[in-house]
Amino acid sequence: MDWNDLKFFLAVANARSLSAASARLGVSASTVSRRIEALEAALEVKLFRSHRDGYDLTPAGEDLLAPAERAEAQMRVFERAAREKDSDLAGPVRIDVPELLGQEVLLPGLAGFLQAHPGIRLEMHSSVRPVRLVGEEADIVLRLVRPQQGNYRQRKIGSLAFGLYAAPDYLARCGVPEAPADLHRHRVIGWSEDLTYLIMVTWLETLCPGLQPAMRLTSFGAQIAAVRNGLGFAVLPAFAAEAAGFVALLPDVAPLVSDLWMLVHEQSAELPRVRLVKEAMLVALTRFNAPLFGSV
Repeated sequence: MDWNDLKFFLAVANARSLSAASARLGVSASTVSRRIEALEAALEVKLFRSHRDGYDLTPAGEDLLAPAERAEAQMRVFERAAREKDSDLAGPVRIDVPELLGQEVLLPGLAGFLQAHPGIRLEMHSSVRPVRLVGEEADIVLRLVRPQQGNYRQRKIGSLAFGLYAAPDYLARCGVPEAPADLHRHRVIGWSEDLTYLIMVTWLETLCPGLQPAMRLTSFGAQIAAVRNGLGFAVLPAFAAEAAGFVALLPDVAPLVSDLWMLVHEQSAELPRVRLVKEAMLVALTRFNAPLFGSV
């Protein structure tokens, strides 16, 4: 078996077509097809079913997907280690953090550190969508849900509180809800259908079953803008909502409190620049006086 064939397998598995996979890899579709056939011959299994709309994984292909992703991730780690021959205190550090926490807390908190260490190049991905740990592309990850996989050292470093918030002018126009059932008479700013797994969505559904969003958005930044413009209420991190001057709703309802986990990649953890960034992040979070933010 040629291990290089795994990248062709993953490209087709993700793109679901030979043409898209060939474009991603920069080779011809016939080359992709030939390498897939070689891999299937070596493993003596059929990995894909072709049909009019593209390629689907067979059960054998599904079984190979996770191990292939892990192998690819490890190769990327090794390639990075071989390629990045910068000094101990220079080079890239890749971090993945929840939206708003990265933008509103870590960037300001790391400003002085980065000025003092100009050789460290910070690459930050900040989104409500958690990075897939199987890809092992980040050196340091902050997550609101404890992960169950990935080659990362992990520790709980605190907790974040979320609650229902609205702008004062919206409440002046529409009234203040006194109980969860009253939320049905108000406009809720929710998340797009592909983000309904988020803890904010499940918490609100538990609090007020059957509540339908008046609009669906894809980022906390957009939600804060919508609340600021009086378009409804939303479940927001307490630190960001209170900084924006929003009003907390239903004060007698226990807030959503989520643990915050820090993960450091096993093979990056001993790099001096990664250790420095990790410690600087912990200092920034320790100085951060968000409501119900636990001690790190």
